[in-house]
Amino acid sequence: MSTRTPSYRTLRLLCGNAVGMVAFLSAYVVARDPIVALAAGLVVGGIGYTASVVVVEYAAGEGKD
Repeated sequence: MSTRTPSYRTLRLLCGNAVGMVAFLSAYVVARDPIVALAAGLVVGGIGYTASVVVVEYAAGEGKD
């Protein structure tokens, strides 16, 4: 049986998207300003995308001891 190598870029995009959406909604609830919420969502989503390397390593099995 052949094994396919999964695309971890998709996993990283999903992590960044989820974090960005939570940041957007949280900032909108606090500030009630869509511009501030959009900026917060973009910044925190970018940070989430960058930090998702940890999730990708865990999914790849590199985090096992």
